[in-house]
Amino acid sequence: MRLRYLSIDRYPPLSHVKISFSNKAPWPVLGDETNRCGIHFIAGLNGSGKSHLLRAISAIFLAMADGQLPGFPFTLIYELGADEQFSEIVFDNPGKKSEAAIWQRTQNPFPKHCAEATFTQCLAALRKGEHESLGFVTRVPRGSFPQGVKDLLPKVLAYTSGSWRPWQAIWQPPLSADALPDINDQELYGQGMERPAGWTHYDESSVRLAELPSRQSSPLAYINRDASDLLSRPFLLSDNRPDAALLAVALHDSLVTRNGQGEPRLAALLQTAGWHQLVSVGLLIDLDKVKDAPPAFQKKIHDLLLMAGDVIAIPHPNRSLRRVYFDIEGDVPATRTSCFDARFHNQGIQHQGDVLALMLGEASQSPFSRFHELIRWMALGLVGDLEMCIRRDGKTSREDALHDQGIMAYSEMSDGEQMVLRRWALFYLLAGEPDALLLLDEPETHFNDSWKREIVSIIEHAMGRDNSAVLVASHSSIVLSDVFDEEVIFIAKDSVGHSRAGTLKTRTFGTEPGALLMSVFKAKDSIGSRAKARIEKFLDEVKGIEVPLAEDIARVETLIAHLGTGFHRSELRVLLNRWKEDDEVRALKQLLPSLKDGAMRNGVLELLKQHYEGKSGA
Repeated sequence: MRLRYLSIDRYPPLSHVKISFSNKAPWPVLGDETNRCGIHFIAGLNGSGKSHLLRAISAIFLAMADGQLPGFPFTLIYELGADEQFSEIVFDNPGKKSEAAIWQRTQNPFPKHCAEATFTQCLAALRKGEHESLGFVTRVPRGSFPQGVKDLLPKVLAYTSGSWRPWQAIWQPPLSADALPDINDQELYGQGMERPAGWTHYDESSVRLAELPSRQSSPLAYINRDASDLLSRPFLLSDNRPDAALLAVALHDSLVTRNGQGEPRLAALLQTAGWHQLVSVGLLIDLDKVKDAPPAFQKKIHDLLLMAGDVIAIPHPNRSLRRVYFDIEGDVPATRTSCFDARFHNQGIQHQGDVLALMLGEASQSPFSRFHELIRWMALGLVGDLEMCIRRDGKTSREDALHDQGIMAYSEMSDGEQMVLRRWALFYLLAGEPDALLLLDEPETHFNDSWKREIVSIIEHAMGRDNSAVLVASHSSIVLSDVFDEEVIFIAKDSVGHSRAGTLKTRTFGTEPGALLMSVFKAKDSIGSRAKARIEKFLDEVKGIEVPLAEDIARVETLIAHLGTGFHRSELRVLLNRWKEDDEVRALKQLLPSLKDGAMRNGVLELLKQHYEGKSGA
């Protein structure tokens, strides 16, 4: 998947935004032609509309999946597949449903280095009906939207470190008025229902609480009874889904590590956030929902219950709940090997963690496939919350047992640690998945500067071999120093508050973050304003001293000793050197009258001459 062109209008604050996703970055010079993943950044000041742009792109793909156009004009051009499976898609919506259309071609795509004018000229020809001359076929004629075009959808995943509310508003599933109950139906909403004798306020509160719909802030919308179509629409990683992604990635890595194909860098990243090893997993199973599920799911959950290390009944007044536990390194119970062998065809799997991983997908499948299956279980209500236990460090020897940090629940980790683990896992979730689009809204938020330096490198390491695209909204100068300015889309507001897209006028790749802070984000200096004000006030004061005293020299020396490297330290060092030099000159001048003609006087005169000649030459 590769984004090529985007035009958006009337999506406040975005107005008349036109973006050509350039491929001009000189990566071939560095020998990186094999990198198939396109990474672009959206930069801008706070409030410029970076997140709005990502949500607009999400809304376009949701429109394609749901058959409901968003309320703004747009044109999106992107590529899917490669070689024989290549397709180029143009989704155009000038503003009216009767004008929306989709075109597709499989040969002669736009050149890699393509200007915005080339796209607009092609679009004008398509709107005139000249698609055949350009090699396009019409997938959805004008006035015929919606039609089934889910084969043209990439796998779209979105994540934000900010507020979920505006994202969830976009992701609400399409509703049908026919599916809503009649609010005037007295059989459903009778007002004369009497309560039995002895009914208390507590009983009434309990009933009303039970009748409330379960809170689902970002619905997992699906149509098929088995939720197989769940990820045919873009997916928002909110609520507990980042934890599900972390579990899927960890289980997959544990499985492939036993075969010598693990990802050392992923393991090292997890360890930096306090995750040394996954020890156990607990899943809450709702047997009532399992009874209503399709037969294939009933069989799978039945086998899951048999092969778990422990199954505990959870007391509940009107629901049948079971908590199943898997000891990741523990052996499959010997009494259940017959079921195990029948499902996995004698693959030689021995550990409970591998069993859980294989229940979520075949051995050859990707972390994303396992995540997809787990999300289907959660969408159908078969699985509720997840429990994970981890080791903070490697298992110690018996002699060092007192220093062992032991095992702790994932839920007991700090919010910051959980957040970091989820994001590292998110970057590896789409590894091995072609035609994926990952939308990241300020993923570096809450990261220290050291981790910010790693973000682009990790994304490239995880997805660089796949035909996918990553679009990152960021205002971190450290992150921008990892990409070429041709890969950065700069969003800025004009005088009337409309945001428009443009290119950067400064080089970013390998640039010092302090320089980017001033050139891109319009900071007045690369150091803190408090430090700058105090130092400059001190500089103005000491520069006005004509004859420094010993106390003045001591003050300057003390400040220099406590300043970091930079311009102001150099300024103070030059001033101090001049002061000390002037002290020597003054001493020579004071000595001169007391000297008689002779070698010593001539020597002092020569020193003074050299000093003034050197000063005038400078």
